[in-house]
Amino acid sequence: MPRSPKPFSIANLRKDNPRFNPFDVLQRDVEEPEPGPERKPATHKTALHFVWYGTGKPNDANTKTPKAIASGFASATVYFWCLPQMAPEFERALGKRVKVHGLDEVLEAPVVRKELGALLLDKLDQLLAFYLANKGHAPAKDILTFLTLGVNGGYFLDANCVIEDRKQFEKMLAQPPKVPTFLKLEDSLTFNAKHPSFMKDELALQMGMEEDAADEMTELNGTDMWAMYAPSRHPMMWTIARHYIARAEAFGFCGAPVQPKSLRSQLRNSFVDAEFAQQKRTLAGALGIQSIFSGMVEHMRRHAQYRPEDVNWKVDSVKNGQVEGSGLALSPASSKADYWVEDLGITKGHGDSWTK
Repeated sequence: MPRSPKPFSIANLRKDNPRFNPFDVLQRDVEEPEPGPERKPATHKTALHFVWYGTGKPNDANTKTPKAIASGFASATVYFWCLPQMAPEFERALGKRVKVHGLDEVLEAPVVRKELGALLLDKLDQLLAFYLANKGHAPAKDILTFLTLGVNGGYFLDANCVIEDRKQFEKMLAQPPKVPTFLKLEDSLTFNAKHPSFMKDELALQMGMEEDAADEMTELNGTDMWAMYAPSRHPMMWTIARHYIARAEAFGFCGAPVQPKSLRSQLRNSFVDAEFAQQKRTLAGALGIQSIFSGMVEHMRRHAQYRPEDVNWKVDSVKNGQVEGSGLALSPASSKADYWVEDLGITKGHGDSWTK
């Protein structure tokens, strides 16, 4: 029986064209899709934090710089952290470009609870209550800043910093450091690795000085707490926070009851009864500086290549609108500045807003 013809057939064109592909018909006469709209890469956003611990009202001293950075630098996401009850007022004062959050969000973050633990969190709660009752807004801001950067990462600036060199500031936003970075002053200070709870000498406790020949001492450049940077969740920031709380307990600011006539009692009373703001500032500075040193020293132990003096930002003094040593003339916006940080392109003056 003859076979039925095939329902379809493809002519054997390979005889005439060895490269013939019967399926290239699928590729012929097909229009290319129209190109879509050109998409520009999204601008990388770097977090920049301002921390305000106090019940003072919004004013130029605490809102001008955050607003200026939020409106003038597309590569920065500006956060303003304050007491929860103050958030509505600061939201109205700062506008929609600044993200206002309550500091309770930091304290309640799961990573803070994990890294500090219940005992240190209880002492931290006591410490913040002590500061709020005794005009300790600056030292409260310091420990809260360490925790804020530990949780979120990014830069921190005091609200009275001024962006003097826009290009340099934009560069630092685009290329943040790889490790926590702090200010570097000219003077050298020491850090005593002994746990604060075992220190018996007031100067050793405050300034990291030597108590006996067995003390392990490290010399470092002085630092300050008005500008810093940290990658999110960096171990150094948790070391700093833990040490800060331990030192504050040794000062009698939190923790175990204070015994009369003890070193803890003496230090606590010197803060509570301070006649001048400078006395509070000295104790606050000692707490913050030595705590930062603890983080640096621990990081040096774990990473031999880490050298704080090569990483931290050099601070120069400013007098009459000029950078001392270089003679660099600053803009009128920095006419009241006391310090200049070339690496960041910023200046810093003094204000009394920390006591409000």
